[in-house]
Amino acid sequence: MTSLPLDKLQKQQVGTIHKLRGSRALRQRLAAIGILKGLPVSLKASTPWKGPRVYRIGQHQFCLRPAEASQIEVVLEDVAHCG
Repeated sequence: MTSLPLDKLQKQQVGTIHKLRGSRALRQRLAAIGILKGLPVSLKASTPWKGPRVYRIGQHQFCLRPAEASQIEVVLEDVAHCG
């Protein structure tokens, strides 16, 4: 089981939200907009510079700044057994 901060997720990787970190206010805000533990997550779009990135989380898309995304811990799916 490999885990990493969401801001390190690459386009070909798929994972599941494992933990929300950061301040209580940030965790509450993320939960209020629907970013919750256990949801699948993938990277949909990014920029060549360190700007906001678009993630698909559950059935929705979210644009998150790197500072916010770094507070979301993701467990990568093991794709070795899929092929």
